Amino acid sequence: MTSKFAIPTRLPVVVINTGGTLNKCYDPIAGQLIVSPDEAVISRLLESAAPNLDIHLMGLIHKDSLEMTDEDRKLIIAAIRTLPGLLQQAPIIVVHGTDTLHQTATMLDQANLDHVVVLTGAMRPAELEPRESALHMGLALGFLAADPPPGVYVAMHGRVAPYAFLRKNYDQGVFRPLPMTD
Repeated sequence: MTSKFAIPTRLPVVVINTGGTLNKCYDPIAGQLIVSPDEAVISRLLESAAPNLDIHLMGLIHKDSLEMTDEDRKLIIAAIRTLPGLLQQAPIIVVHGTDTLHQTATMLDQANLDHVVVLTGAMRPAELEPRESALHMGLALGFLAADPPPGVYVAMHGRVAPYAFLRKNYDQGVFRPLPMTD
């Protein structure tokens, strides 16, 4: 039996870590949650998908999104524009804090990158409650595997949509679709 679909053995995916709550861990010396300065949390989340993915994990910025600046967002854009070789065509996941995710998505969209870029994160640190982070990462990876058209998307709380249609609802503490208008 032949298939109409050509499925690569290992889908190339670029994952850019910028920090955010998903990456927070408890620092026993400071007695507080801090953004992890490495990619250990993301690596653990991606472990089960590794046999089917060619993952290129890039630690770029390790900040809470409330601390991110437009210069940080320009670093993300520059990193995407300068991906080497075959990665220039690979879809991208940006792990990001939820509070300013939309600002970063807007700048990525305005940069006209001609890539599939999915931003995701979590409301709770993966170290303390891994299910939400795993769900969001799996949602983003599944969306990328469906080969969507270039654009900037958000994958959060069971939904993936173009960034302009999925926003953080601060009253409910979840990302919700915005009402469609004509």
